[in-house]
Amino acid sequence: MLFGGYFERPPIHRFVTGSKRTLLFPARVSRQSEVKPLGADAGMTAKGWDTFLKESREDTSLLIATINPLMVRDAHQVIQAAVMSSNDPRLASCILNPGFLRRFSAIFGPELIVAIPSRTKIYVFPKLANRLPEMIRTIRDDYLISPQPVSTELFELSKKGMKAIGTVDPDEQ
Repeated sequence: MLFGGYFERPPIHRFVTGSKRTLLFPARVSRQSEVKPLGADAGMTAKGWDTFLKESREDTSLLIATINPLMVRDAHQVIQAAVMSSNDPRLASCILNPGFLRRFSAIFGPELIVAIPSRTKIYVFPKLANRLPEMIRTIRDDYLISPQPVSTELFELSKKGMKAIGTVDPDEQ
């Protein structure tokens, strides 16, 4: 399961809750990191979607465990954000893995704000007392220069799930 922008138009997809521009879609990723969206010919049904989502969560467990995020700290060495980067286009899908929320809730608290400018980069912030406004331009620039852009939207991630809550695009605010 991959995140993508609405402009990609994969044959089978769902919008992230509350989102206008961010999709989830079933896809296979080759060893060369090439993405192939799956369509009805791959037998995708409502049950198939759930099965594929479960498999995707399992596939990203190893990826989460092997990536060390860059921790952005303030002058007092307090962690303000985490930035995860990888060449693997499944990186953004790590957000769907329960281990992702556990890992970052231990640092930032139970509710997170996540930005997914590309499939290969994720920004994570605490929901409360964050420095997100200082990073908006960087996140938007990452979206604009990425060969695999996903979204300028911001998402809240908690035990309740994931939902869109805003955007870093000044033209959409």
